[in-house]
Amino acid sequence: MATPPRRALNITLWVLQWALGISLIGAGVFKLALPSEQAFEIFPWGADIGALFTVTSVIDVLGGVGVILPALLKIATRLTPIAAAGVVALMLSSVVFYVARGEVAEIVPNLVLAVIAAVIAWGRWSVAPITGALPFQPTWDGALPAASSPADMKLFQLPTGTYVTRGALAIRNGSFFDERHFASTAVLVQHPKGDVLIDAGFGADADKHIGMLPSFRRAPHELGTTASDQLTAAGYDRSNLLGVILTHSHWDHVSGLDSLDVPVFLTQDEQKYASDAKDDKVFTSVIAGHEVRPYTFDGPAYLGFPSSHDFYGDGSVVIVPAAGHTTGSVIVFVVLPSGERYGFIGDLTWQLDGVTERLERPLLMRMLADSDVKQVRRDLARVISLASMIRIVPAHDHRAYEGIPLLGSRPVHEGPR
Repeated sequence: MATPPRRALNITLWVLQWALGISLIGAGVFKLALPSEQAFEIFPWGADIGALFTVTSVIDVLGGVGVILPALLKIATRLTPIAAAGVVALMLSSVVFYVARGEVAEIVPNLVLAVIAAVIAWGRWSVAPITGALPFQPTWDGALPAASSPADMKLFQLPTGTYVTRGALAIRNGSFFDERHFASTAVLVQHPKGDVLIDAGFGADADKHIGMLPSFRRAPHELGTTASDQLTAAGYDRSNLLGVILTHSHWDHVSGLDSLDVPVFLTQDEQKYASDAKDDKVFTSVIAGHEVRPYTFDGPAYLGFPSSHDFYGDGSVVIVPAAGHTTGSVIVFVVLPSGERYGFIGDLTWQLDGVTERLERPLLMRMLADSDVKQVRRDLARVISLASMIRIVPAHDHRAYEGIPLLGSRPVHEGPR
């Protein structure tokens, strides 16, 4: 939720927006509606430059609409500060015009409006942008599900690289000047009944996999060490690894399967989604030779989600359906022996801002990336309600992994258990 100072600033900006917008719309409509004779009596310069008089009247109306309407409708809200900046330019041009004509007394209203517009442009661009946030979600008020996590259960992160995306493409109302480095990270759950990876990260052939994507989906990237190589470097006994649970089948979650000879756990819906995908054939490439183990959601409702699958049967790793980003996407909840809880939400949102600021993806990216926008919105609302009790980990935000130890930072299991 917004802090009191930010809330006060937001209210102030709204007041200024309405004041500026109504003033501009009113002035523009007034000038356009007046008969020419009356208009030129009030604005003598209009008689000299009639075309400019009409054009600036129309611009006044458009500027007023631009300052109010996008923010009010929460559609293309970056147009609000852009429109305000345009009003600043218009008002300053008017000041120059009046000074050139020797009508200095006329510049005061324009200077006042220029200052107001400048404050709006500054405030709505950088300090208190209109977020278009999802409705406020009350904190989950039910009991947290019981879990009997074994004492030697552990959790590790295996970062495999990053790729670059602009904030404007990552999160609603993000900036093109904001460079986001999307993480591609696998997570290892060590459990006495056998270990699993959640997603596989970048693989040894990641460059080849990126080349298989449509050109508009290729982004500058930096490859790190594959999950397979990190397991080897840590002296990990691969006989303990049961397989990989995929949150979904997009390339940046499955690439690392190219060097992991283990079963893959995913839903039948996601298998179908992957086989039907036209612009992402990486899964089809890397799944060859792997045993696919589909599972069903055979368990009860879990933390607001309608059904669940208890992977180990002890509540320590529970998978729930979140079929919005892809038709078989899932969320994996992990409960450690300490009681600390994690929700690995895949691409339900790409960045933590989606949870902390209640923001969806930008409209274009929702249309391109999500199979069911309404389902994503419902599941994101559920996750937001849990965020004060469970550490939410969007797959592509490196900040979400902070505090999860790297595989080499603690002893790993060696030999049979």
